[in-house]
Amino acid sequence: MEFGISYSDSIEKAKKVLLNLLEKHPKVLKDPAPFVGVISLGDSSVNLAVRSHCRPEDYWEVYFDLHEEGKNSLDAHHIEIPFPQRVVHQKSV
Repeated sequence: MEFGISYSDSIEKAKKVLLNLLEKHPKVLKDPAPFVGVISLGDSSVNLAVRSHCRPEDYWEVYFDLHEEGKNSLDAHHIEIPFPQRVVHQKSV
């Protein structure tokens, strides 16, 4: 999965927050070790790849948990998840 953070936020802080989340989840396997790293530099965000392993029968539970808990954890640490914004100027005729 991926999480986008603001260009003004600390990549290292966001990686630590997300990695801590992976390490605390009871159904995320310790081996192979979870991983968080920059996957791309987007138009509006620095995108972090979040990789972990779990048993196949736990996949969807872990998937949904990590998305929700990831958002909540980033919010709690004041790390912004940006979204694209467009400014439209209307010209009167």
